[in-house]
Amino acid sequence: MRLLLRPILRELRALYDVPGVMPRFRAYTDLMTAGPEFLPLGAFSPMGQRQPAFLEALLELDAEGEAARECRRIEAELAELPDSFRLLLVVLDEPRNGWTQRWLTDAEWRFQGKYDRLPQRSPAAGFDRWVTVQLWTDTPPTRETVCRELRASVWRAAWQARHGFPRTLRQMLAQEGGAEQFAGAEQPLDTDELASTREVLMPLLDSDHWPTCFAALYGDDAACVAGFPPLGLSCRAGFGLALAAGGEL
Repeated sequence: MRLLLRPILRELRALYDVPGVMPRFRAYTDLMTAGPEFLPLGAFSPMGQRQPAFLEALLELDAEGEAARECRRIEAELAELPDSFRLLLVVLDEPRNGWTQRWLTDAEWRFQGKYDRLPQRSPAAGFDRWVTVQLWTDTPPTRETVCRELRASVWRAAWQARHGFPRTLRQMLAQEGGAEQFAGAEQPLDTDELASTREVLMPLLDSDHWPTCFAALYGDDAACVAGFPPLGLSCRAGFGLALAAGGEL
């Protein structure tokens, strides 16, 4: 495996120093499109209220330096894989933003390849695709968080390189179970929640109905916000089951 991190955080932070809505938006689109390669920053909002402080915190802890070092560790761990990915750390903000929706945006990124594909006009020859590591402002910025999200993102991209984008709930759980384990994620469900989640989801494993898959993964609160029928599940219940099963369902 070969990984190359493209530093971007200072450029994202500098966007907030551009006065005026339209000049800042033009600076944002120029950052994406005017350079030698197209940068997949479509999920980043140049108007988010919490992003400047979050970006400053990431810069203070040298998040990209730590991410680059984690890339070297991943390359050693997955040396047998032929994949080559370009990576970006991208900060996302949701409350009162109007640009993203916390769980729908997350699901599009994980399961539909939105924001990550390598544009054909990019001169990044030899790299299979872009992989964006999405960091949300509702999670405190730490080195551990950056490395965990980076590891999960790389594993997810490698899984998709072999299986394609997941269509059924079984495939989504397999992808995320491997990603969560590789990232060293903590189990969000207690024993009783895990058992009840398994009981609800086992009959649904071969469903490719998107509202059902979404509710199974993200839980009732997220499903209701998205306008999908709830299944009687707690927040991110499907991810907890995927982690427990390691993708073997």
